[in-house]
Amino acid sequence: MRLLDRLKTEFDQQLENENINYPHLVGRICNELEQISYVGDMTYRTWLDLKYFFNVDSPYDLFDEGK
Repeated sequence: MRLLDRLKTEFDQQLENENINYPHLVGRICNELEQISYVGDMTYRTWLDLKYFFNVDSPYDLFDEGK
């Protein structure tokens, strides 16, 4: 299962809201998350962008484990 599918609901909704102001950035993030299945495969650039949007300490906090 791809990371975009495992993104927690609250972060998914916030990402949709950010798409209004940052469509290119959100598009690039979504493209990467659609292509990878593991958090460890995420590029550092994408992690920094997600950290900026969501203010979390770990990328693992963004995704559901059970999905």
